[in-house]
Amino acid sequence: MINAAITRGFDLFFGPFARANPWLGIVAISLLSGLLLLLIFRYTSNQRGIRAAKDRIIAHLLAVWLYRDELSVVLRSQAGVFVDDLRYLGYALVPVACMILPVGIFLLQTDLRYGHRPLRVGEQAIVAVEIRSEAGPVDDVTISAPPGIRVETPALRMPALGEVDWRVRAVAPGRHELRFAVQGVEFTKEIVVGDHMTRVAPRRVDDGVWPQLLNPGEPPLAAAGPAAWVEVSYPDAPLHLRGWRMHWIWPWLVLSLIFGYALKGPLRVQV
Repeated sequence: MINAAITRGFDLFFGPFARANPWLGIVAISLLSGLLLLLIFRYTSNQRGIRAAKDRIIAHLLAVWLYRDELSVVLRSQAGVFVDDLRYLGYALVPVACMILPVGIFLLQTDLRYGHRPLRVGEQAIVAVEIRSEAGPVDDVTISAPPGIRVETPALRMPALGEVDWRVRAVAPGRHELRFAVQGVEFTKEIVVGDHMTRVAPRRVDDGVWPQLLNPGEPPLAAAGPAAWVEVSYPDAPLHLRGWRMHWIWPWLVLSLIFGYALKGPLRVQV
C-alpha cells in the first residue's frame, strides 16, 4: 500500500514530462532530490558543530601556511586538521543515515520511468515466469494475451529452474494485461507498448518485503500463489548527449549535487 501511494505520487510528478525530452524529467527530479536531501541534511545535522569544525579546519590550514617554518606548529596544526576532519565526518553520519531511505525511493521510482522504455509496435520481448516448486510442474503453465500483444512461440519450459519463457510481439499501443494460469490459479502481468517514456515495471514479484521494495511498479503477486515473479524484457532507455549514451543515474547524481550546492547558500545550510 505504501509502495502504491509513493508510485502514484511520482506518477503525478513525472506526468508533465511523459512526452517531453527525457532530460527535462531528469533535471526536474534532480532539482527535487537535491532540495529534499539538502533540507534533510539541515534538519538532522548539528549545523553549529559543522560550522565550528569547518572554521577550525580553516584556522589549522592557515596556521600551517603562516608558520610553515615552525615544525612544531605545523605538526600540531596538521593533527588538528585530522581531528576536526573526523569530528566533521561524525556530524555527517546521522543525516547520511536519514538520507538512505529517500535516496533509495528516488532511485527506484526514477528507474521505473527512465531505466527502461515501453515496447514499440512491432518490437519483441521475452516474458518469463518463475513457478514455485510446491505449485506443481512447469508443464501446467499457460499464457493468454490481449489483442495488442501476440505470443509468437510455444512455451520454453525449464523444469530445473522452475521457469517458463515465451517470446511476444507488440501489436498495438497501450497498457495490456498478460494472463497466466497454473492448475486453475490465475495471475497477471502488465506489458506497456508506446512511443513515449512512461512507467514500466519489468518485474512483478510476490509480496515479500525486500522483493516488493525493489520492484514497486505493480501490486505484489499473491503470497500463496504459484508464481514467485513474472518479468518482461523491456529495452533499456539510455540518455543521449552529443552522441554519448549514458544511464540516467549519472546525470541525476551530478545534477543533484550541483543543485544541492547551489541552494545551500540561499537555504543557509552548512555542509
